[in-house]
Amino acid sequence: MKMASVATAFLFAISLAALSACGDGKEEPPPFESPTAVPASPSPTSSISPSAQVQPAGDVPLATIAVGSKPWAVAVNPETNRVYVANEGDRTVSVIDGATASVVATIAVGYMPWALAINPETNRIYVANGGNDSVSVIDGASDAVVATVAVGEGPRGVAVNAETNQIYVTNTDNATVSVIDGASNEIVADIPVDKDPWGVTVNPGTDRVYVANAESFTVSVIDASDSTVVATIPVGDAPHGVAVNPETNRIYVANAESASVSVIDGASNKVVATVAVGVAPLSVAVQPNANRIYVANGVDNSVSLIDGASDTVVATIAVSSMPWGLAVDPSTNRLYVARRGNNTVSVFDAGN
Repeated sequence: MKMASVATAFLFAISLAALSACGDGKEEPPPFESPTAVPASPSPTSSISPSAQVQPAGDVPLATIAVGSKPWAVAVNPETNRVYVANEGDRTVSVIDGATASVVATIAVGYMPWALAINPETNRIYVANGGNDSVSVIDGASDAVVATVAVGEGPRGVAVNAETNQIYVTNTDNATVSVIDGASNEIVADIPVDKDPWGVTVNPGTDRVYVANAESFTVSVIDASDSTVVATIPVGDAPHGVAVNPETNRIYVANAESASVSVIDGASNKVVATVAVGVAPLSVAVQPNANRIYVANGVDNSVSLIDGASDTVVATIAVSSMPWGLAVDPSTNRLYVARRGNNTVSVFDAGN
């Protein structure tokens, strides 16, 4: 795979291998051991259970949970209160029970799992394996991989529309989005987008898909009903993470090299605000019921909290050791932050 050209200004502080795809002549590593050979997951370093540990929304985590090596992304199933963490370093997904803040399973997946998304209706988890051009499909009931789907080159992002059971995968190295039918686990479309697509999100209410194209500094808007790009929106430098609030039809784009978040109005496909955040914002998550937006700033070890009503940063949460991915459970109002630098996930109270 080619090396992504967007990784420039902030790479002095982040591993180049973590932000870039491998070179064309990369050697495929040996196959991962079978799931039975995965070592038992460590216990969390703290628990949510004692009431004395529960804090209001702020800098103090409710729990810090040890997961696999180099956690890259987090996703939550609000129906089951399970949290899934993609661990790039050891090719696993850690499964966390949100009620006990403990790892209850470790699942072997493909090479370089860089992103994951969940369909809560089917309880299926989709993991984009950037190193071997595939998506692992996990059954949330059995914690087992039930299918492996070949996609484009260098998959880095994945999103699910639970209402249509369609899965969208960004392929950085051939600038496409693969569309997987969740019922058959087959590719039903490959959609060309701009250069170096990373993050992807879906608004199920409008059936629109938003793709952050890191090298082109744009967001592609896809009409999922006919798999066509209907708009291309200029945003900040090197957009990586993207998320949508379906209640307000606003889309939030983390611009990694301009330390900002672009706010897009889904009705007009225009940027209506640009919010300054921390250094190297890599991922973004939305708490729809509270209209809050969380941004993981990978270099300055913080999470920015944006008020969706005013498009302003109202709090900055200190999170050490390279906060990389994050997710919010709207049912429990818990914020989960993957800390790539020390192989943990921190749990925060996101408030009501």
